[in-house]
Amino acid sequence: MKHNTTSFNTQLQQRGYQLLDELIVNRSLAAKFFFLATGGFFLFLPVFLAIYAFFTGTNQDIDFAFSQVQGWLGTLLLIVLTIVLHELIHGAVMSIYGGKPRYGVGLSHFVLPYAYATSSKVFTRNQFLQITLAPFVLISVLGVLLMVLLRIPWLAIALAINAAGAIVDIWVSSIVWRYPRHILAEDTAIGLRIYGKSGDRRVAHSANNLFWSFLTGFAISMVVIWLGLGFVLPVILSILGIENLTLGIPDTPLSLYQYQRTDSGGFLSSIQFINVLALSSAVGLIYGINNSKSKTK
Repeated sequence: MKHNTTSFNTQLQQRGYQLLDELIVNRSLAAKFFFLATGGFFLFLPVFLAIYAFFTGTNQDIDFAFSQVQGWLGTLLLIVLTIVLHELIHGAVMSIYGGKPRYGVGLSHFVLPYAYATSSKVFTRNQFLQITLAPFVLISVLGVLLMVLLRIPWLAIALAINAAGAIVDIWVSSIVWRYPRHILAEDTAIGLRIYGKSGDRRVAHSANNLFWSFLTGFAISMVVIWLGLGFVLPVILSILGIENLTLGIPDTPLSLYQYQRTDSGGFLSSIQFINVLALSSAVGLIYGINNSKSKTK
C-alpha cells in the first residue's frame, strides 16, 4: 500500500469507520481456492459449449483439433491474453472510480498462481462489486458473441478459464454484497479489508466452510446423480415400458443422459461424465457460497 497506513486509519476513524472484516490468503486458503477454480473449470466448460451448440445448431461432438503443437501453443496464448484482459478490465473500472491500478503476477505460497490488479484507494460497496465482477460479465458476454458469430468453439476453453478464475471474485462479492451500501472495501492484492460503522452487521467469512461445503455439495450431488441416472431411473423407465429417453440434446455438449430399451427386454444407458461434473460442481459452489457466510453483530 502506498498511502500512509496510520494517517489512513485516522481518517477512517474520524468518519466513524472501523475494520469489520479481513480476508488474507494463507497457504491453506490458496490451496483451497486452486481446488475450487479447478472445479469451476469443469463447471463452466460444458456450459459455454452448450451455449455454442444451442445457438449454432451443432448436432455432433465438437472437435477441437488440438493434435498439433501449434494448436496447443495457440490455446496457451489465448489463455494468457484472457487473463491479461481480465486484469485490465479490473483496472479500467478502478480508474473510472478514481483509483490508480497497479498490476502484477505471483505464486501464493507456491500453490496458487495468480495475476492481480489492485489500487491503494478504498471503494464503496457498489463500486467494489462492479470492479470485482466486471471481467467475468464482460468477457463471458463478448466471448460468447465471438464464439457463436465466428464459429470458433475452442474459445469456450478461454471463457471457462476466465470464469473459473472469477470464482474467488464471485465469492468475495457475495460477502461484500451483504454489507450496507456505505461500507468501504480495500483490495490489498493478497486479501481484502472491509471498513464500516459500529452499528453495521459483520458478515463473517469462512474460507474453510466454503471449501468443505463445496466438497459436501459436490460429493452428494455426484452420488445422487449417478445412482439416480445409473440405477433408479432405468428401472423406473423399464417398468413403465418406455422405449427411449434422452435428457438434453443427443450427441452434443447438451446431452446428459440417454436410455434405450433393447429387443431382448433389457436396456442400454449412457451418462455424459463431463456434464455430471458440471452439474455437481454447480451444486457444490452454490451450497458452499451459501454456507460460507454467517451474520454476526
